[in-house]
Amino acid sequence: MIRLFWSLSILLLLPGTTASALTITFENVALTGNVLNVNPAAPYAEAGLTLTPTNANSAVFDSANVTDFPGDTTDFFGFAEGNLITLSGAAPFTLNSLLVGPTTLSSTSTVSMTLLGTLSGGGTLTATFAGLSTATSETLNWANLTSVRFSATDDSALDNIVINQVPEPAPLALLGAAALAVGARRYRHQ
Repeated sequence: MIRLFWSLSILLLLPGTTASALTITFENVALTGNVLNVNPAAPYAEAGLTLTPTNANSAVFDSANVTDFPGDTTDFFGFAEGNLITLSGAAPFTLNSLLVGPTTLSSTSTVSMTLLGTLSGGGTLTATFAGLSTATSETLNWANLTSVRFSATDDSALDNIVINQVPEPAPLALLGAAALAVGARRYRHQ
């Protein structure tokens, strides 16, 4: 009986350690052939994450729009140079991978994009992807982030942002602690 109780208690605690993966694809946000402006007063939000620009030079582009993200045939998030985009969430998250590259609004044949990740416990991570001429898949696997800032040398795009969110462990930990307390009490009375 005691072994069964401890086994169940451990199983109750395990789900709190898993992360839920999601991909931000920007699909069906803008009307067919159009764009949906994203600005500081109206940031883009999906699945508990927010993309907030520093100015109004950013939008979600429908794939049928005249502006393209070469190499990507789906809807995407585009922004102009000089516009810093911040991805943030309520809980620490992991940025696994994403598509980055220029849009056809870019005045140059290649762009560079820099990502600056802020870690939950303090500190930063940085990566620069230079010479991007088409949609390029980049793998980062940056964990324990509170935010990531994107900047680019010319008009650029983001798509298929793969994130793992770590669920809040407090409710499960509280339930597990209560189960352990009940078990300990039953053990002492036997």
